[in-house]
Amino acid sequence: MGCPIRRGALLLLSCYFYFCFPNMADLPLTWTLALLGLLQAMNILLSLQGLTPAEISAICEKRNLNVAHGLAWSYYIGYLRLILPGLQDRIRIYNLQHNNMLRGAGSQRLHILFPLDCGVPNDLSVADANIRFLQKLPQQSADCAGIKGRVYTNSVYQLLEHGQPAGICVLEYATPLQTLFAMSQDGRAGFSREDRLEQAKLFCRTLEDILADAPECQNNCRLIVYQESAEGSSFSLSQEILRHLRQEEREEVTVGSVGTSVVPSPSSPSTSSLSQEPKLLISGMEQPLPLRTDVF
Repeated sequence: MGCPIRRGALLLLSCYFYFCFPNMADLPLTWTLALLGLLQAMNILLSLQGLTPAEISAICEKRNLNVAHGLAWSYYIGYLRLILPGLQDRIRIYNLQHNNMLRGAGSQRLHILFPLDCGVPNDLSVADANIRFLQKLPQQSADCAGIKGRVYTNSVYQLLEHGQPAGICVLEYATPLQTLFAMSQDGRAGFSREDRLEQAKLFCRTLEDILADAPECQNNCRLIVYQESAEGSSFSLSQEILRHLRQEEREEVTVGSVGTSVVPSPSSPSTSSLSQEPKLLISGMEQPLPLRTDVF
């Protein structure tokens, strides 16, 4: 239906039948059947019928619409599904070794940074000098695709505010964002900046949908989705992380007051926990960003 010729032909046919047969209900049965057959023939000749699954798949592949879906599932199956079930045990071991440093609701999860511009430096202190690396969590190893004892590790960071320690948590970027960024920088991928932004948002939503239905991941991780403003703005990544940590602490207190240990409260309108109905908590915005890129 995207072709102007097809749209014009359909419009002409519609006008013809409208003026030639104003009272379709009064036509004989034979005329009605003949017209239905003609319409079906024109539908086939003008290719007005719906696309086949193969055609839809080809269009999605040509426009890079499958990238985010594949990355989200790969990130979950190849990484999060492996490390999240044992995260609490590793945090307990870390606390025994480091004087219970990771305490409170906000420190019991893996916090995954999700910049929508896909800018992912390898050193978090480059993004914000108030984010300081402390130690690694105890390593986790597993046999994977022929690799014996493949090692998975996570990092503990301290957050500073006014030069003083203000929070501590397990923190890292969503590594597939580096792939999206690299694709947008490589001409062979045919991946524009607009494609990258759209796919980043779709990747985030797909990942939330996956984790919302994964019992082994409940309450074990939290996405911190944000988009840095234009140059010269006062956006602070460390403050954004602290905002999430403090929100989690408030949710813990609120839920604990009614005698349950579930974190966070599903009724909280501003939460971005992946354990509940998918929502995106994006810095400075009340509602999730749409997939359309013309709002930026």
